[in-house]
Amino acid sequence: MSISSKEKYALKKFFKELQDKRGRHTELVTVYIPKGYDLNAIINHLAQEQGTASNIKSKGTRDNVQGALERMIQHLKLFKQTPPNGLAVFSGNVAEKEGQQDFKVWSIEP
Repeated sequence: MSISSKEKYALKKFFKELQDKRGRHTELVTVYIPKGYDLNAIINHLAQEQGTASNIKSKGTRDNVQGALERMIQHLKLFKQTPPNGLAVFSGNVAEKEGQQDFKVWSIEP
């Protein structure tokens, strides 16, 4: 499969943007969804992970992980089904200063 130069540019731009983002501790969340996989199962699993994240000792890290998972769940609800090539979703607090919140969600269809 060959991609056009326009698609190649968009892909490079996407990864450059992700590369420039930094999170503290384990506050960035990545989920890779294979083609044909049930999105509702992924959403349910992320909701369970949100509950598990409540056990994180650090309040700041706990809030950031739960926030990232919540934003990712909301983003995944926008999709009716898994795209033909699958989906990669990235979410987290990318605020420059610790203690601030700037949650972002990115997704790409490979």
